[in-house]
Amino acid sequence: MRLGRFPHARLILWLGVLIISCLIPVQAQLQGQPQITFVPLTQNWQYHWDTIEPTPQPSTDPQVWQAIAPPQRLTVPRGAEILWLSIPLPEERSPFPALYFQGIPHILEAYINGEVVYLFDELTPEKTLKHKEGEFPIIALQPEHHGQTLLIRSYVADQSLISLGYDGQLLYGENPHLFRKLIRQDSIRLSLGFFFITCGFFPLVISLFRQTDSIYGSFSFVAYLIGIYTISTTQIIRLLFDYSILWTFIHHGVFHLLPVSLGFFFEHVFGMGPKKLIRRLWQIHLFYAPLALLLAGTEIITWQTAAFPTQMGALFTASVIIFAAIWKASKGNREAKALCLGLALFLSCTMYDILNHLYHLFPWPFQLYPWGMLFFLICLAFILERRFIEAQNHLKAYAHASDRFVPHEFLQFLGKTSIIDVQLGDQVEQEMTVLFSDIRSFTSISESMPPERNFNFLNAYLKKVSPAIREHGGFIDKYIGDAVMALFPQRVEDAVGAAIAMQTALYTFNQEIRAEGYPAINIGIGLHRGKLMLGTIGEEERMETTVIADAVNLASRLEESTKRYGANLIITQKTLNAMADPEQVAWRYLGKIFVKGKKESVEICEIYESDPPALKAFKTETRSQFEQGIHLYDQGDIEAAAHIFKTLWERNPEDTVTHLCLLRCKHL
Repeated sequence: MRLGRFPHARLILWLGVLIISCLIPVQAQLQGQPQITFVPLTQNWQYHWDTIEPTPQPSTDPQVWQAIAPPQRLTVPRGAEILWLSIPLPEERSPFPALYFQGIPHILEAYINGEVVYLFDELTPEKTLKHKEGEFPIIALQPEHHGQTLLIRSYVADQSLISLGYDGQLLYGENPHLFRKLIRQDSIRLSLGFFFITCGFFPLVISLFRQTDSIYGSFSFVAYLIGIYTISTTQIIRLLFDYSILWTFIHHGVFHLLPVSLGFFFEHVFGMGPKKLIRRLWQIHLFYAPLALLLAGTEIITWQTAAFPTQMGALFTASVIIFAAIWKASKGNREAKALCLGLALFLSCTMYDILNHLYHLFPWPFQLYPWGMLFFLICLAFILERRFIEAQNHLKAYAHASDRFVPHEFLQFLGKTSIIDVQLGDQVEQEMTVLFSDIRSFTSISESMPPERNFNFLNAYLKKVSPAIREHGGFIDKYIGDAVMALFPQRVEDAVGAAIAMQTALYTFNQEIRAEGYPAINIGIGLHRGKLMLGTIGEEERMETTVIADAVNLASRLEESTKRYGANLIITQKTLNAMADPEQVAWRYLGKIFVKGKKESVEICEIYESDPPALKAFKTETRSQFEQGIHLYDQGDIEAAAHIFKTLWERNPEDTVTHLCLLRCKHL
């Protein structure tokens, strides 16, 4: 596509080249200055924890203070509300000394010689942080403050981890030089921000005064929001507006709308995505944006709390768009590849910035999204006018095929290379291991929670245990409420390993959900290997994959038997024997059961590899006694079997399998 077909592309391109050519030499010149006019305060820091007192006073006991070297993270101990920092100031004299506060969260006060020199956050009478729009980060000091100790009191009561020095360094130097540094930092962001706004102006004019498609308007929406957000974070702009609450609303409003604009733009270029996923994502963000502003603006929640769902949602939305863009680029022409490359790079930079902001992955505050956006604009300058007709046709074909969704693993077994090739009635016979898992007593648990908590709870659980299936060579056939059915086409060991890993993941999951007020849960897992029929059923306009086999029914019955036996994992003896070495896992024989629909009994075993170490050792030590009791029970000698089970249960009441076997004996 020639630039002549897009009259404004040349102007946008030259503006991008101009801004880069201006910024890079200036930055290089500044970095090459031999004289250091300010110094970062990163040495000889000390800290100690404290509680909120009516009269703030750091400890005078030298044993309490501990050394720290930023950048560093500190775990806030239980009961701690205040973090005191002691930082020595340089000995060099300066006629206009000043401090540039960065990288220390929630500063309440800063002291030198007992005198308050800086105030930022404030506390309410309830000892919580009062919302504040901001404070200029540079303060002037007195010349006699050189060589003194700077004491900083920070609020940490609502946090579990404190990051020091990750969002910038505390700087000491002459006031004019620190101001120049701040202006240099802000000037780059201001230049980029106004450049983005300028780039959004031309498409907006085109969309308003020419009858063109909505791509121009949607791109203008993205450019304006990115531009406003970029300049809204600068100290210069906030100082000009005197740290007004209005600018805070603008900043956060633009932030919450950014995922909306990106999803809206992607939809107008490539379509709504499979099952209208892209549209659903930006609609969710659009719904949440005013709600977040309302909750934070009325101080029901903090701005930071209101931003967290948007940050998480933006990570997911960006990931979906990146994958969709990469897929489109692989199917499109050269112009489509350029657009997708620019969009993917920009979203990757955005995801990096969000993750680094939330989790401080790297000890530097440099943000990449403005440069990713600049690269995206340069790519877009060449290809914005083109509609990507061929790419859209591919997307529509993909969206239509996704309506008949088939798991990726099914394609391999059905001998298909694309989801589009799947037809009604496709089937194949394969020997696999079937895994069934189910949450015990989930009905009673779900009745105690509203629908939203139900879904959040269930999704969190599935997110925790499902990866274990994929990591061990299996794939999930379907979710049936709280139950999971998975298939393992290779070795029995894969299914056994996945089941054990699921139990281990459940232990971690229970620890996490207890802190959020959810009840701990137990799951039962059944395993059996046999021949399966995999295929598609339904009709031409609606079909789904399914598995038909006696092995599926048996695995489901085994999972149900875990409740009856009190075992976490039950496997058929036949399946266990199919392992190369069954003794590589801890197991014991449970006897025979009759399954509905089968004439012959089925021998089953308990795998207790994931049990707590003490219980596992006990079961291994008493395995022969336990299995003797099972054999006596199967032979009809109930009294002798009950005596063995009672003896074992009295030795270790945590062995619920033994207890339930004893109860079965008493009921006969």
